[in-house]
Amino acid sequence: MSKKLKNFILFGIFIAILFISTLSSQFGTEILWSNENKDGDGFNGLLFKNPVEISDLVVSRSIENKNSKELVRYDVEFDFSGEESSLRILGTPVRQIFFDENITPSHSIVKLKGDYDKVNDQLFNEKLKHSQLYKNVSNYKFKANSEIRVPLSKDIERYSFSIYYEPRNLVYKGKEDVAKNTVFITNARVDKFVNSEKNIEGENPYFNQSGFYVNAQEILNKSAISRISIINNVSSVVFVASIIIVLIITWLDKKKLKSLYTLLLMFILLTFYRFLGLGESTLAILTIYPILAFIGACIAKLMAKNELKLSKKDLKQNLGYTILFFVVTLIVCIIPRAM
Repeated sequence: MSKKLKNFILFGIFIAILFISTLSSQFGTEILWSNENKDGDGFNGLLFKNPVEISDLVVSRSIENKNSKELVRYDVEFDFSGEESSLRILGTPVRQIFFDENITPSHSIVKLKGDYDKVNDQLFNEKLKHSQLYKNVSNYKFKANSEIRVPLSKDIERYSFSIYYEPRNLVYKGKEDVAKNTVFITNARVDKFVNSEKNIEGENPYFNQSGFYVNAQEILNKSAISRISIINNVSSVVFVASIIIVLIITWLDKKKLKSLYTLLLMFILLTFYRFLGLGESTLAILTIYPILAFIGACIAKLMAKNELKLSKKDLKQNLGYTILFFVVTLIVCIIPRAM
């Protein structure tokens, strides 16, 4: 077997081992990204039994900070011109809703049927600017549920009340809010929708879909998004460049260059999972990383030698490289998590 072929095979084995490691539950996108606030995973809004009986519907959305917790407030007003009807309040309100004294709402949890998937598809495929970020989470779509039913009576012409919801937070590495979003939908005509927050970094897309009026709000942590993008891009560049350099060194088969194998394989290990968009748990960094680093060091040493045999000296050197790699990962990965 030629030296070049041997080294290509060894390098392929190392890459294959890295791919096999991704089967472990200690690696995954859910380690990097998560949706927090379970109460915020539903659509906000109003679903009327007979929307044609509703007129002059005015909705105002604002952000309120209560006890260091941000809540989305909707002030709703509309005229009702029917006999006896009802509406359902979508999602999970987090504070009591105060109605007129003649209105007695009922509590009943239902999962609503309708073209809500089409609303989600348009949101996350067309309207939200950073839709790809949300898709890092498996349950990124908004749910269509309701817990409150409100009767509508001919004795009351004008309805007015406020609803409070928790926004849904997209969180990076379990501690940094990257985006807050909320989506208001209704099956009645909206005469006026006001977003009271004017000085926010975000988007307010609105559209009509399958008989629903949809108004979303996306509040972005642009500095965090920019920093994450830079880290991902740098990691991808380092990973691809390291792969290319290993292949070039293997093809040139220059003895002086073979000493770079160990360093390059460590770079590949450090950037591989980020290149695939995967996160790694603390347990993976403390246990799986050192094992992979030792394997990588052994493969690098075999690629630099003319024979497929490692001496005791080689193993001791590889153990030293592994310890050094472990210290680097502690500084780069573990300590920042604890801060």
